[in-house]
Amino acid sequence: MKKLIFIFTVGFLVFSLSGCGCSKKNGDALPADTWNYEAYGVKETGLVIDITEMNQQSATTTPGDVLYLKLTGEAGSKKQWSVVSPTSGDYIMLKDHKVNGLGSTDAEDGQFTDEWWLKIENQGEFEIKFNYGAAGKEAEDSFSFIVVSQ
Repeated sequence: MKKLIFIFTVGFLVFSLSGCGCSKKNGDALPADTWNYEAYGVKETGLVIDITEMNQQSATTTPGDVLYLKLTGEAGSKKQWSVVSPTSGDYIMLKDHKVNGLGSTDAEDGQFTDEWWLKIENQGEFEIKFNYGAAGKEAEDSFSFIVVSQ
């Protein structure tokens, strides 16, 4: 039994110390700002669809289209927008996400902005849904949008 534990321990150490080199190029780790997101998923079509004013509506898209959504909330309120769906599947890929003024009580107009760029990855019909509120409490507001990707 002691031999078996010793063999597993040595094997684990050898494996963990050697690393797989998956995130290395020429021996150096790639900085996050040099990742090529275009290499992942379908190629972008160049079309950006602003769905900000399209709550509870739908649109027909093509894989490679990008959806832009700008949500606002009360700055300094400890409330935020969170993704409800899709939580699985290969329908969309997060291209970019920016939050401005979330924790600031002196934000412009007392509001923060939460901007999302989502690239459509596959054909199908699915819902994009976000909820707004404090963590662990019932949502105070929501945004939903049906994507029909052909």
